[in-house]
Amino acid sequence: MANGCGCQTGIFRWVKPPYASFFYAACCIHDDDYDKGGNEEDRKNADLRLYMNCFRKIAKAGFAPAKTWWLTNVALLYYCSVRLMGSNYFNYVR
Repeated sequence: MANGCGCQTGIFRWVKPPYASFFYAACCIHDDDYDKGGNEEDRKNADLRLYMNCFRKIAKAGFAPAKTWWLTNVALLYYCSVRLMGSNYFNYVR
């Protein structure tokens, strides 16, 4: 079930990621991809899609270069976080 950015369970449920409201739609799509599940390649694609959707949101917003750079790094942090810690939340299908 999509909940936006952050975890619903586990120790990280108390941590709200930076700019969670700005990246909310991208995170919901990522949650849906994780619920749909699949194999490890599907997980990698879901994580990459999260980053790309965050990046598209940033590009469409038309921020100044410094803010664009900052938010792109936040999006990269989101990507690295789900790559490192997201495997327990992905619905692996046999």
